[in-house]
Amino acid sequence: MFGIGKKKPVMTTKQEVIDAMTTGLESSELKYKFDQEKSLFTTSFMGDDLPIGVNILIDDVAAHFILFLDLKAAPENYKTVAWDLNCLNKKLVFGSFYLDPEDGMITLEYGFPYLEARVSPDFLISFVGLLVRTVDEHDGDLKQLAENTVKDTMYG
Repeated sequence: MFGIGKKKPVMTTKQEVIDAMTTGLESSELKYKFDQEKSLFTTSFMGDDLPIGVNILIDDVAAHFILFLDLKAAPENYKTVAWDLNCLNKKLVFGSFYLDPEDGMITLEYGFPYLEARVSPDFLISFVGLLVRTVDEHDGDLKQLAENTVKDTMYG
């Protein structure tokens, strides 16, 4: 049932993914930092309008891509921003936008489970590119969401 027992799955290790990501970043001549202790890559890209920060966390089963713009939503606008992000997420193929209620940052996040997948440097870098393009496509809308505040019409 569901292919279980028919074929032994490919088991990709965390170190293989780290090595592939390192190779991909270096072959693309991208500047990056790697925190060995956290298994965390950090890099950035310049979008059409705003810089896009990228964190890639490799754990034992998945590569977690977290992309962010230098935008913070005002606390009084969290409810509206969260609702609008939900509407935007329905249109996305990969990843979802989130609002962090602790600091108001808006991020695009996607977790890729690699355990039974063959990942290559080209695949990982292509995936980073896809996610960066997604953020870049929506950066204007995200900036507007973050900067808009709910007006108090009672005193308005």
